[in-house]
Amino acid sequence: MKKLLFILSFFFLFTGLFAYDFSKAETELIYKTLDARLNTRTCASPDEAIKVLDNYSASIFSDSLYKDAGTEARFVVDNMLVLEKYSYMYEKNMTSPDLKPFILAQYEKINEYTAAHENEKLSPWFYLSSGDVINSSMQFISQATAIKLGLKEKDDYDDVVKNNPDLAFARINRALWYYFAPAIGGGSKSVAKNDFQKAVETATCDYERFYSRIFLSQIYYDDGNTSECKKLLDECDKILPGNVYTPFIRFLNDNKYSLLFYTNNREKVEKKLGL
Repeated sequence: MKKLLFILSFFFLFTGLFAYDFSKAETELIYKTLDARLNTRTCASPDEAIKVLDNYSASIFSDSLYKDAGTEARFVVDNMLVLEKYSYMYEKNMTSPDLKPFILAQYEKINEYTAAHENEKLSPWFYLSSGDVINSSMQFISQATAIKLGLKEKDDYDDVVKNNPDLAFARINRALWYYFAPAIGGGSKSVAKNDFQKAVETATCDYERFYSRIFLSQIYYDDGNTSECKKLLDECDKILPGNVYTPFIRFLNDNKYSLLFYTNNREKVEKKLGL
């Protein structure tokens, strides 16, 4: 009996090391949502994009794919839609008083869910989508908490990429963490570049194909490799014809700024360019 209990305990410990996998239908729901997010890049304004997202939310919540999905898969979709809407709210007005309560409501839901599943291994998609929401929440929480969460996020991203090396979405998220984190805090531009390159190679949906190229193009821009930058942006236009994002990025590049620099210095750049 003791031997049997040992074998069983070892089995559960061992299987707990592997991330929870979504079903085929749940994965379809995730990628459907990613493509809906991508399509907002064809919208002429943040208000139009928010309206498109609200319409998608209303439709997907009554879709059998969503209703039949497990709690965690639905949580991932909710994270993604909240984040995308928040991004356009921020783009419209970065000082809006609506930003804090909107993003922190989802942040609290994430905290509650992780606390309730403290000893469980959650889906890679949960860690990735939650990390996105947490990143956007950091300006509204204490610095000490933000630092702690940022370091945990790095560990989560490293773990997800280690166990899912061909998951392009994970590569993109981890690359952004490594790019923007200071070197003293574990950041690395070379790791970021490698992850973006891997994401281009392994992308399985248009969202991953588009954003992996967007960010890698800006790495090349910063490196002075304008021909590779142009090539990748041209490929983005083929992936999402009529998008309004690549023209804006080209505008930034023509004015000697990369999208990555703009992201961290929006007010400064917009003031310089009269936007």
